[in-house]
Amino acid sequence: MKILKNLTLFSLLILVISCQNSENKANTSKSQSIGPKNGALLIGGGGKNDGMTDEMWKVFFDLAGGKSAKLVVIPTAFDESSINYDPEFKILERQFKERGFDSIQFMHTRDTLIANSEEFVKPLKTATAVWLTGGRQWRTADAYLNTKTHNELINLLNRNGIIGGTSAGASIQGSYLARGGRDINGNYSIIGSPEIGLGFVTNTAFDQHHLYRNRQYDMFELLKNRPELLGVGIDEHTAILVQGNEFEVIGDKYVAIYDGTFWSPYFNEIDTLETGKNKFYFLKNGDKYNLKERRVQQNKFIVKKDISSNEQKEYVGNYLYEKSKVFYNNIVIENDTLKFQIVRRNIVRDPIPIYSYEKDLFFDTDAELWFHFKRDSLGQIIGFDKKTHKFIGSLNQRFNKTVNQ
Repeated sequence: MKILKNLTLFSLLILVISCQNSENKANTSKSQSIGPKNGALLIGGGGKNDGMTDEMWKVFFDLAGGKSAKLVVIPTAFDESSINYDPEFKILERQFKERGFDSIQFMHTRDTLIANSEEFVKPLKTATAVWLTGGRQWRTADAYLNTKTHNELINLLNRNGIIGGTSAGASIQGSYLARGGRDINGNYSIIGSPEIGLGFVTNTAFDQHHLYRNRQYDMFELLKNRPELLGVGIDEHTAILVQGNEFEVIGDKYVAIYDGTFWSPYFNEIDTLETGKNKFYFLKNGDKYNLKERRVQQNKFIVKKDISSNEQKEYVGNYLYEKSKVFYNNIVIENDTLKFQIVRRNIVRDPIPIYSYEKDLFFDTDAELWFHFKRDSLGQIIGFDKKTHKFIGSLNQRFNKTVNQ
């Protein structure tokens, strides 16, 4: 009886542990990463000259408001020698002026009491954009985490502003502060102290200088301890643009995704059969990722937006390939569906259906291309410029009106 009683207790203990493990696995599988409801984040991998390509600068400048942008730069991640070398940040200011910014203010303190004061945060209240410099991310966390400065950064996003940064300015934007160690070798270990970032994206760790510094396997060490996190490794001269619960890769190199699955554009399928097997995959310029669902945002998963036949007609026309007179693309209507057709000298491809995602933005489900249209000050469509990696087009407006007639 005693042996039977012990066996019963042992079996009960095994059952409890099994249930707990199942629950933990279920909770992990349900983990989501949520981006800002409004505004945008530009999160870059760093490199020479901040690792910013011309395309990345243009995206940041445009979303900041262009010439009307009010930029605040926060250089707190710098070390003291860098700040003492340029105490009024004149060198740093020149970099942003060269990129078109006219209104530039700087905010820097090491004192959390100052960071928590109304006087200090005044520039943020009217800002349309913030730039977080590289350096050491723990310095930014120590100064601003859970202060009024932190709150005003969130308010800026709520006003549809943009926050950008590379290297340390990238890691600080996640909820987990990758490579946040204060010790002299803190950047060598992906796990350090402090561990909490500004959290503009929840349940996420952003690592940077990823492939260039051979950091691609470090994320597994972190995910063993924090399996609920989404790991995103961003290489130099590359960034992700986060808007809502989706991001798009911008730049010259790659972004590594650690979400417990494996995806390859060769198979165009998401493999979930070997989760937890230390697998990751790469995304390149133009690829999109759904943070909430934690999967590549393939176009076939996107909900189509219905538009009227009159709205469809606005996009119909011939779009020249760059300045060529022989390479162009047609937008046509067939069977009440808007379609895209490639024309190359004597080659005319079959039209591909395209669908509305939002105003002036369309996609197709098979080739997974995106189509961006531009309008002039009168609201007329004057250009077609998508980063499809297939073509860049500009519309001959007069010719288009003739075709429409």
